[in-house]
Amino acid sequence: MNRSIKRILEALTEEEMRTILLHQWTLFTYVEEEKISEKEWINQVKEMKKRTERVCEDRLHPFQGEAGEVVEHVHIVFSESTKGSLQLALRRKEETKEEVIALSPMFSIGPIQDLDKEEGIEKRKEWLFNHLVMDDEQWMHMVEDSLKVIEDLRSIPTGVPITIWVGDNAHEQTGLRFVLHLLKNKPNGIYTVQVTDALDFPLHTGELSPARLVSLLERFPSSPLSDESMETYRDEWRALSEENANLRVWKRGIQSLSENYFDATLIQTLKELQFESDMDDYIKAARLIGEVLGHSSQVVGDSFFEYRVRELVLQGEFMLMGVPRGMRYYAVKWHK
Repeated sequence: MNRSIKRILEALTEEEMRTILLHQWTLFTYVEEEKISEKEWINQVKEMKKRTERVCEDRLHPFQGEAGEVVEHVHIVFSESTKGSLQLALRRKEETKEEVIALSPMFSIGPIQDLDKEEGIEKRKEWLFNHLVMDDEQWMHMVEDSLKVIEDLRSIPTGVPITIWVGDNAHEQTGLRFVLHLLKNKPNGIYTVQVTDALDFPLHTGELSPARLVSLLERFPSSPLSDESMETYRDEWRALSEENANLRVWKRGIQSLSENYFDATLIQTLKELQFESDMDDYIKAARLIGEVLGHSSQVVGDSFFEYRVRELVLQGEFMLMGVPRGMRYYAVKWHK
């Protein structure tokens, strides 16, 4: 057997190999039934091969730099945009090899119970699919991508310092508690950078430019979290996961609330936009959601606000014009 193929097989679980086999068998059946062409089949096989090789390579060497250097510091952030900015900032530090891991799920919304297990991720995926407009690619690979990130976190080598970047918002603060829950058996020094405290203004780390992140790197926290602080965070994670609410907000701490918490704000904002309109006409959903987002101090994402707009339509609070396949495709009006 080819050596590289053998290494890939060793990195895959039996369930993953069964999934690949089933996928290829299904594609072959489609070719036989002339539902797809042989060329399309080959293209899909190539795409799966590339994705599998990429996952396996990351799994085999999750903390090894391009030239084989061992990573000396791991940073954890809670969005892909923050990861990109921090990677740019870290390039200016040439003396150490540092890795950035991003956990991108919006932790302020959706169920979070058993989020470290496949069944918990499946339940969260189901809720998101039934309530939010999501990218198909993101939804299809949610479980495997989430499990991959969890595995990466747990495979951080002993002794490598870990820094978690958070702002004053329920998304990142819930994520912080989840990460500390995952790392509960790690003896590594764990640091936090609370960006809102450090710079006074950003609610979310994603608001920071690489230059701002560089300034924070220059005044890095000198002491890791104490055992007592980490245990407090883990207790808070256990409480939040037991509450398992579908909405969390930040008010000097994380609060689990009803999904309809922002409905009154959406209704009032729509009334104001209609009043400002010359014809008191329908308002684009994207404009309404943008207005609410722009004045909100919470980080829950525009998809959640759109979900609530659609719920208010179903409840008879809003009238609808258009097809709600995305916020830019339809408009709403307050039902007087």
